[in-house]
Amino acid sequence: MYLILAIASAVLFGLWQFAIARNRATVPREMVVFASSGVAGLTYLVLGIASGTFSLTLDDIGAGLIGGLLNVAGTLAILKAYEMGKIGVVTGVGACYALIPLAYSFVLGESLGVIAGIGLVLILVGLLIFYIPALSQRLPTATHSARAILIALIGAALWGLAIIVLDLGTKESITGTMFISMIPQVGIALILATAVKKVWAVGMDRRSTGLIVAAGLAVALAQITFFAAANLGDIGVVAILGSLSPLITALLALILLHERMRRLETLALFVVVAGTALVAA
Repeated sequence: MYLILAIASAVLFGLWQFAIARNRATVPREMVVFASSGVAGLTYLVLGIASGTFSLTLDDIGAGLIGGLLNVAGTLAILKAYEMGKIGVVTGVGACYALIPLAYSFVLGESLGVIAGIGLVLILVGLLIFYIPALSQRLPTATHSARAILIALIGAALWGLAIIVLDLGTKESITGTMFISMIPQVGIALILATAVKKVWAVGMDRRSTGLIVAAGLAVALAQITFFAAANLGDIGVVAILGSLSPLITALLALILLHERMRRLETLALFVVVAGTALVAA
């Protein structure tokens, strides 16, 4: 069951990344974080109350606040990287966040079977095949590609640390911890947006508004399914499966934006699917 939840979180994270990336040139990143975090927080509150799972303990509050700070810092870094480089490259580098929870799972003593271990290796190899060729490609419009990669790596590290902290809180209440985690995200984004006064002067059309609302809903549902999976199974496995979101983003770009997939990207897709099948076996 937890593997299905983990894969579902990857799909939802892919939708979130696609939605925020589509707004990179039209809406300031501070506004994207502020609006999408607000929608996500409201989603946690409504779903938690409706399902009767919403509760707040000291663990929820502490983990939520610290994890939220790490998350917003990572998100702002990734959004900055999106402004400077290719969507595919930044998304791929951002997927490295999964290595931190994976290492954490080994520290906890969580072990994998041989077949599942082979599957995880295949998934990692597939992800490498997917985004490493893009890292060496310099486009005329992406003159800061090296800096974008560095910023994306920083964002990935912050996301990975946030997962570990939030996992500790979600043992009590997923919706409660995640709701608290939105408070620093909304607050910091509001402060940054106020400091950059031009942010409020930027109008959002229906398309931009719809994408931000969709991003907020997607990331809320993604986090709920992710931590539900982590509570049921190995957080390292869940993190690796969750990192498949770049492939979802690439498929959405292929279908909706008609971006072509290279042969290596197609190969990566098959390798990752094979690895996922082994993990699920």
